[in-house]
Amino acid sequence: MAAPALNFRVGKQEYFEMLEKSVFKIEYWDGIAVAMAGATQDHVSIEGNIFGELFQKLRASGCVPRVSNQAVKLTGDRGYVFPDVTVVCGEPEFDVERGIGCLVNPTVVVEVLSPSTASTDETDKLMAYTAMRTIREYLVVSSDRRAVKHYFRRTADEVWGARVYAHLMDEVTLESCGCSLTLAEIYAGLKLSA
Repeated sequence: MAAPALNFRVGKQEYFEMLEKSVFKIEYWDGIAVAMAGATQDHVSIEGNIFGELFQKLRASGCVPRVSNQAVKLTGDRGYVFPDVTVVCGEPEFDVERGIGCLVNPTVVVEVLSPSTASTDETDKLMAYTAMRTIREYLVVSSDRRAVKHYFRRTADEVWGARVYAHLMDEVTLESCGCSLTLAEIYAGLKLSA
């Protein structure tokens, strides 16, 4: 079921009141509430594959993956978002608003592209995530073809690097949490072209 159209200016407290009552995820960008639409079957499968692989590979590592219901607070008052998958290494820290815990120290963030979110994921969210000092890696994963963009840095003061992967045997190494994902794992069960 897709979320109703929602894209209007609200205050922070009004946003959290809406979020508290909503059955849909609502992101908050610079004072604008944006409802997140339902995802395609391929999007949901890719998100599940990534979470499942990370869950298995990160057991007892000190890093924990989280599903898309985990809100992340962006730097400053920029807003609140719901990445498709988030990994936090070490003790998670939260900014709690109206009982909703918003993670403030993610290590890895993953966004699976949808036609309605691709532009935001590759521009606004890229800028917002790379501004967060705790984030070391950001994966942008296509849902209509086998393609993954991996943005990375080792320290908060390092310049970001980027690499693109497109072959099933390509391996994306997440140095910040000590594991790797192949595109075959990310796209398991899907028939997408390169």
